[in-house]
Order: sequence, then C-alpha cells, then structure tokens
Amino acid sequence: MSQEEPILPLYLPWTDTTRKVLSVRDFLRSRSFSLVYLSGIITIWATLGFGHWGSLRCETLGEQLACSSAIWPNKLIDAPLEYLLSFFTSPWFHNDYPHIKFVIISFVIFTQSFEAKAGSKSTAILFFGTIAFSSIFAGIIFNTGAHYWPDNETFTHPMSRSWMGGSIGLMGILGALSHHSRWKWLIPAILLSFEYWNREYNGISEYITWGHLSSALFGFIVWGFYLKRNTSISTIEKHKPITPEG
Repeated sequence: MSQEEPILPLYLPWTDTTRKVLSVRDFLRSRSFSLVYLSGIITIWATLGFGHWGSLRCETLGEQLACSSAIWPNKLIDAPLEYLLSFFTSPWFHNDYPHIKFVIISFVIFTQSFEAKAGSKSTAILFFGTIAFSSIFAGIIFNTGAHYWPDNETFTHPMSRSWMGGSIGLMGILGALSHHSRWKWLIPAILLSFEYWNREYNGISEYITWGHLSSALFGFIVWGFYLKRNTSISTIEKHKPITPEG
C-alpha cells in the first residue's frame, strides 16, 4: 500500500476518499449498500421490534419473524437449505437496543468508509460472505461438539438458540478495512480492545467473542488476497506489450 494511505481510513458519509463533498446522486451511489442496510434494519426495528436472545420464546410478530429468519445451528444438518438462506435473512433482525445501536454506529463510522474505498458491490459481497463463512465454520464446530460431548454447554448452549444481527458481517468489514490503514495493526488493536471490554465488562459470551475475531480474520485474509490479486493483474496489464491490430 502507498504511504499516502491514512492512519485511520475513515471518511465522512457525504465525502469521497479524497475528502471531496459528493453530490446527492454520487452520495446515494457510493453508499448504496450501507443506506439500504441501515434503512432496512431501522424500519424492521421500528415496525416489528426486536428478536429475543433466548429465541425459544417467539411470541410477538417481530420475534416470530426473527426466529424464522435467524441462523439456527441445528439446521446445518436438519434443514441445510434454510440454513443457507438464513445467511441473507438473519442480518436484518437484532435482539435488543444495545445490539442494533452497536451495528448502526459501526456502519456509520466504518462500513460506509470501507464502501467508499471498495464500492457497494464488494462491500455487500464481503459482508454476506463473512456471515456465510462464520456460520458454516461455527455450525460445524457446534454440531460436532454437541454430538460427541452432549453434556458440554460450550456446544449445547449455542445449539439451543438462534443467531441474528449484522455484527458478524461488520467484523469482516473491519478486518478488511485494516488493509487501507497506513498502520495495519491499528484497527486490529482497536478491535481486540473492544472485544476484551465486550467480554470482561459487557458480559458477552465467549463464543460470540471468538465469532467476531474469526470473522475479522476472515475479512482481513480475503480482502488482502483480493487486493494482491488485483495488483498483480494491474501490473501484468501495465507491462503487456501492445501489438498492432490486424
């Protein structure tokens, strides 16, 4: 990466990566994924409410829709097609106000900044791709552990509940965003500090912490590979000899 990369690659939502103020049309085009996602989750929250952390209680309409849309680890074996579809439906529902507040604030700061650099299509692919990877990876671990150690709550508890929200996809974006910082260690350091606080002082479960960290690592690796591949292709094209036509 060039030395001109900023230390923190964050941009105001209404500017481009050169800090130039965008027209309304360019703003809508450059942040289309973030705008669609934020509008969607806020509308669902305002009209249907939240899901439920325990998720065996699906009483209200919002909880029922969240339960049916969420990721259930047992469906990896029992209903694999539903499991695959839940990668795209679960991020639109959240469990409570702190959950959705964290996602909204992080999208406004980090995801739209990454979208300004990477484009809306790549951002959406990385977001849902991270959810797919983490869900398959975790589903295999939970199902295998529950099968061989049925009395171990490390595996049985996550098997008994659903998973929803945009934090896993967001973590993939944060991992990828590290490549656009002059100090590649800075965003991972911020992320590790946040996860330490989230675990020790906010009481988040250990498997959620590992899910967040593995998702960030996935985003870092995949996006780094993508950038390296594009750089190689650009170099080849630049040095490709020009042959006369005809």
